[in-house]
Amino acid sequence: MKKVLFILFSFLSFTISVNAQFVSGNMEIMLTQKDGDRDPIEPVGDITPEDAPQTRGVILQPVCASLYNKVVTVDFQTAFSAVTVNVINETTGETVYSELFINPASFSIDLSGKDTGDYMIELVSDEITLEGYFSL
Repeated sequence: MKKVLFILFSFLSFTISVNAQFVSGNMEIMLTQKDGDRDPIEPVGDITPEDAPQTRGVILQPVCASLYNKVVTVDFQTAFSAVTVNVINETTGETVYSELFINPASFSIDLSGKDTGDYMIELVSDEITLEGYFSL
C-alpha cells in the first residue's frame, strides 16, 4: 500500500511541476559565444591552441536572456561598459531591433508587433559577442 501511495504521490508531483513550467511560458534563450571570439590569432609563446591546457568546470554565463509573451528580457550578470543589441529576423535577414546600451544591468525588448518566425539576438561588446536563437 505504501508503495502505491508513493508512486501516486510522485506522479502527481511530476504532473504539477510540468504544468507549472507550461503555465509560466518563460523560455530561456541559450546565448553562445560567437565563433572566433576566443581563437588566438597566432600561438602565444611555445603554446598553440592544441597544446594549451584544457580547463573543465562551471562556466559563468555573463548574460541571461529569456522570452515571454513576445518580450525578450536580458539580464547582465557581468558589468559591461557598452553593449550593442541586434535582433534579426532569420527568415528575411531584416534587423528588426538595434540599440546601444551603456552600462546595462537589465532591459526588455517588446517584439509583439513583429511577424512570427525565427529570430536571432546578438549582443556585441568590446569583450565578447554572444548570439542566441528563438522563435516568435
